[in-house]
Amino acid sequence: MRTLHLAAATLLAIGFTQRLEAQGALSLEGLGYPTGQFSARAEGTGGGVADFDALSLVTPAALAGVGSAALFFQYSPEFRKVTTASGTAKTTTARFPLVAGVLPMGQDWTLGLSSSTFLDRSLETSLQRVQPVGTQNDTVTLTERNKVLGAINDVRVAVAWSNSPIFRIGVGGHVLTGSNRITFSRLFPDSAKYISTSQAGRISYAGFAASLGIEYHPSRTIGFAISGRKGGDLRAESGDTLLGSARIPDHYSASVTYEGISGATISARVAHDAWSSLRSLSSSGIQAFDAWDTGFGVEASGPRIMQRIITVRAGARFRTLPFGYPGPCTLPTLPGASCTNSEKVSENSLAAGLGVPLTRDRASLDFSLQRAARSAADIKERGFILSFGLRVSP
Repeated sequence: MRTLHLAAATLLAIGFTQRLEAQGALSLEGLGYPTGQFSARAEGTGGGVADFDALSLVTPAALAGVGSAALFFQYSPEFRKVTTASGTAKTTTARFPLVAGVLPMGQDWTLGLSSSTFLDRSLETSLQRVQPVGTQNDTVTLTERNKVLGAINDVRVAVAWSNSPIFRIGVGGHVLTGSNRITFSRLFPDSAKYISTSQAGRISYAGFAASLGIEYHPSRTIGFAISGRKGGDLRAESGDTLLGSARIPDHYSASVTYEGISGATISARVAHDAWSSLRSLSSSGIQAFDAWDTGFGVEASGPRIMQRIITVRAGARFRTLPFGYPGPCTLPTLPGASCTNSEKVSENSLAAGLGVPLTRDRASLDFSLQRAARSAADIKERGFILSFGLRVSP
């Protein structure tokens, strides 16, 4: 059992030190990819409207503007293509990044319960190499496979207060929980002659955080929002064994909206995440960097189809991903020391989306398409993220 615990702890480093062989991806380094915790509506505006959107889980204050009880579900598959000097690889990841419920309580208070993907880490890498076997200097080509399934999720309970459209405030409590199921296999081509091996482990995560958000609308045409999340300890365990601990990243954001143009809303947002606080839980050779996240967009009333007014959206987003790409060591290291010469991974996205009311406005469907371009060193990654969000008011 102790051997399994040790294997689970070390398997994290194996898949990422292989220079993105086969099915690796820049966006899945370290502890995983930050989905942003945006709804499909906010994604369609480049995240610009996220701090004013009750279904985006970045600020609890937005809950006060929801209007009526609602349930929300979102599905967001991503299709990636990674290009390196040695070739290209294509991968697909299916995500269900957000589920939320909102319940107004009287005239002034609103309660929200939600679960969203904080860091997604689902991947599979494959590497072929020549392995000496036996005592006769025989060699065989074996396949090493590293498969990781899992994520760290953010479960939030929040409450918001507002007694006028001018001012809203909200607080939230967060439990970050989840696991990574890790399988490392060594597969021989001739199973009758050689026995393939496989190791499996599971790493669980648990931590707590608190958030605060404020909205202020001095007039009907302009609004401001600020929000913050203070992180507590995040523990990684395998069974009863503590593998390590870190701090959940502190998060701060500020946003503005302008509605002075009839039928349109222009929004912009800037946020900062202290991802470096997760460095002690990252894989060997993978650094975590503090990062800025900026986005802006517009949504406007579009064409009328079957007596329904379609909302159209467009936006752009620019950010640095939390975990770097492990480059070669340029300085000698002590025996047993890890190389920390990682390069930052940048991500630039263009987005567009639609909002469609359904069943006499008791439900609505939001759709967004993002084209994300990521790069580091000589690696380029292109991703297309489709998001389908369904909101239902009982």
